[in-house]
Amino acid sequence: MKQICLFEDNGYSHLFPHVYTRACFEIRCGLFSHLERTAKQYPDTSITLYSRDYLYDILQERYPYHVNTLPQEDETCLFLNGRMILTKPIPIEGPEEIGIQKNVILYMRLRGENRKNVSPDTFLSGILPQQLKNTIPIVNTELFLIDYFWDTVKQNKSQIERDFLSFVKEGCIFGKLYEGVYLLNKNQIYLGKDSRIKPCSVIDAENGPVYIGENVTIAPNTTIEGPAYIGNHSTIQAHAKLRGGTNIDEDCKIGGEVVNSIFHDYTNKQHDGFIGDSYIGSWVNLGASTVTSNLLNTYGTVKATINGNTVHTGLQYVGSSLGDHTKTAINTTIMTGSVIGFACNIVTPEYPPKYLPPFTWYSNNRIRAYRLEKALQVARNVMKRRKKEMTAIEEQLFERVFRITEKERNFRETPNKRDIPITERIR
Repeated sequence: MKQICLFEDNGYSHLFPHVYTRACFEIRCGLFSHLERTAKQYPDTSITLYSRDYLYDILQERYPYHVNTLPQEDETCLFLNGRMILTKPIPIEGPEEIGIQKNVILYMRLRGENRKNVSPDTFLSGILPQQLKNTIPIVNTELFLIDYFWDTVKQNKSQIERDFLSFVKEGCIFGKLYEGVYLLNKNQIYLGKDSRIKPCSVIDAENGPVYIGENVTIAPNTTIEGPAYIGNHSTIQAHAKLRGGTNIDEDCKIGGEVVNSIFHDYTNKQHDGFIGDSYIGSWVNLGASTVTSNLLNTYGTVKATINGNTVHTGLQYVGSSLGDHTKTAINTTIMTGSVIGFACNIVTPEYPPKYLPPFTWYSNNRIRAYRLEKALQVARNVMKRRKKEMTAIEEQLFERVFRITEKERNFRETPNKRDIPITERIR
């Protein structure tokens, strides 16, 4: 059987907080994650996943694939960078070669001993073994590689269109349309079985396709503009305004206004509020009237903090990155280009900082560590409300993220402003 290996490389750290609990190839863009799209592009192919060691157990629990060990068969294997979005498949068969872009390995086609001499560490180290440099042709190539969360968001609209054209082909209505529903450019609208769109809703596919999965409920007076994707079992609340680039994974509950933003599964944004040009993790809950700014008042390009460093995005429209299990209180306002970590809790009437490390409790202008036991209990309670139980492996991963991010929190904890003398506050 033909073999594919999706690998993580040392660029994964730029994609925190979303890759604390998932591999780079589980990042969503368009109708699929990178892994899901690859599986569709290479049917009837043996798939192996190369990742960081601590993700081994969770990947084995999620997928029926080999993890960190290739099958023994001595076949050609095509190694693909998990941060790469392929618009068309790279052939598995062909001469051995290494595809490079700006010193980053995008793919390797290897067989025999060369195939056996690479491991997850080969890619995570970012160092190409000398024996491969000396024996395998290196090809300079240009393919789309995700470096930061805003790259995914920027690509999202066009990727929804490409995925629809490649894998859905044309619109089809399997669900129920109530009287008073308007479909614009119907041949670019897909509605899955057991889904229903209630009266006075408008599905507008004139600027791009709209894909609505199975068992989805679209409440009355909703507007959805393509390109857009809504995953299985999700609910769109009444009067929602989902504009171009809205990308909602399975089992989400979404209301208010959304534009060009990606939501992972089991996330709630049920009330009014605006989310724009943002990447939102799983099990996030956004309180009523939570707003993310996606444009500076100066109309300049946006900066963001990644791993403690300021990065110039070069983009005018950049929203926020919110990690899994993060919660915001009502009326939370998040500044342009903010990066909020895994399992954060934001309770403030003022702007929170543009960067919060994982397991941060931010309230009363104070940054404090969120206790592991409390964060875990909240996560369990939230999952039970959705009739899900946290598995032992998920709990271990949650605890692992807490441990590997502890040092960062210790250096960033701040006192309450009310504990600081007024003269110090003025300075």
